[in-house]
Amino acid sequence: MMPMLPNPRYEWKFVADGLVLAEVLALIRRHPAAFREAYPARFVNNIYLDSHGRSDYYDNIIGVANRSKTRVRWYGPLSGQIAKPVLERKLKRGLISGKLTHALPGFAVNGGAIHPLLRSAFDAALLPERLRFDVSQREPSLFNRYRRYYFLSADGRFRLTVDTDLQFGRASASNGLRATLTPFARTLILELKFGATEAEQADRVTNSLPFRLARSSKYVLGIGRLG
Repeated sequence: MMPMLPNPRYEWKFVADGLVLAEVLALIRRHPAAFREAYPARFVNNIYLDSHGRSDYYDNIIGVANRSKTRVRWYGPLSGQIAKPVLERKLKRGLISGKLTHALPGFAVNGGAIHPLLRSAFDAALLPERLRFDVSQREPSLFNRYRRYYFLSADGRFRLTVDTDLQFGRASASNGLRATLTPFARTLILELKFGATEAEQADRVTNSLPFRLARSSKYVLGIGRLG
């Protein structure tokens, strides 16, 4: 059984077809909701962990209502000493999402196998026993990296992110991260995030976003791209 959703929210994803980053950012800054940058743009790095049979991947593909994704995330440089990695469990219940986050001790990414580093970090972290057991049954399945821009509406009720420079790399229990990352064309992915109490007001925000609403899991995109 999955745990209850922490901080439940909606996450609507959009793809900006045929537009470059500068055009998308300009449209957001002119939006009637008066979006303003909430944080400086930064790179996001993720190592996804899945079962040997990629159950999380296939649950997403077939649209299982109650599903999850597990990843290790850090911000900034791709390699070197990683100071503040976190273990994240993304949970989905139909249209509503939630996320559990647990701090991990730092580790160094230097071209060697990543799996032993993650195992050591999990062993040293203060994780709930159920989660500790679950991650012990998983292995690295994909690495991705992208630059993220952060926006918040003037009333503070809607958050909007823009992800660009998407790159994907293979990760496995034996090989770790491969040095070569594969760029994902010029795709720009936007995510509008808001609480359940804001659902009735969401249309007024999306009506002024001239982008295509899409199911756009970066994990699914990466596995599909790399095989």
